[in-house]
Amino acid sequence: MMDAAFDSLFEDRRVYQRTSTRRASMEKSLTQPEFARAVSAGLPKLIAIARRLSGDEDIAAEAVQNALLKASKSWRKFRGQSHVDTWLTKIVIHAVRDGMASQRRHLEHNEPKPQAPSERQCENLVDPERGPSQQVLDAEIRNAVAAAVRELPDRQREVFSLMIWQSMTARDVGQLLDITPQTVHANLHAARKRLRELLGPFVSDDQD
Repeated sequence: MMDAAFDSLFEDRRVYQRTSTRRASMEKSLTQPEFARAVSAGLPKLIAIARRLSGDEDIAAEAVQNALLKASKSWRKFRGQSHVDTWLTKIVIHAVRDGMASQRRHLEHNEPKPQAPSERQCENLVDPERGPSQQVLDAEIRNAVAAAVRELPDRQREVFSLMIWQSMTARDVGQLLDITPQTVHANLHAARKRLRELLGPFVSDDQD
């Protein structure tokens, strides 16, 4: 039987852990202390999102650094059209896209090196109470899932990572990616279908 942790990836979860900066809309320009507090409060989530989206520690670290640098240069222009953390998260998402595109261009002109999936990419898939052999299987599954997610088209990867691994709603993801909830669900469906194709051996095990 396919591991329950793997199966949970395809469950439709809707709970989004909001930060304090998300609960109140900013209806005026930011002050420097407000910007600093928003960055401090949201940084753990921004790092987690960058890691989930990229599956690569180097890309994630550089993306967050670049995003914060860009935000530090433009926070005075913020006028409350969205929540502060939504604004910051959008900048991180674009920075991750840029980082992954840069990596793809580099690999096109160089010998590809094996990608080791980030341990944090699927860290919640392993149950510590399972036996040694089952934990080995869990590790194989999480590594296979992380590698497969990296193979998804950008939009599908972003929707899947944000909804499944960050537990965001379709509305939240739509706001971040500037698409409708219907388009979010369509991309999530396509991502799940593609992952089932990429992870065929594990799916087949479930059906035996």
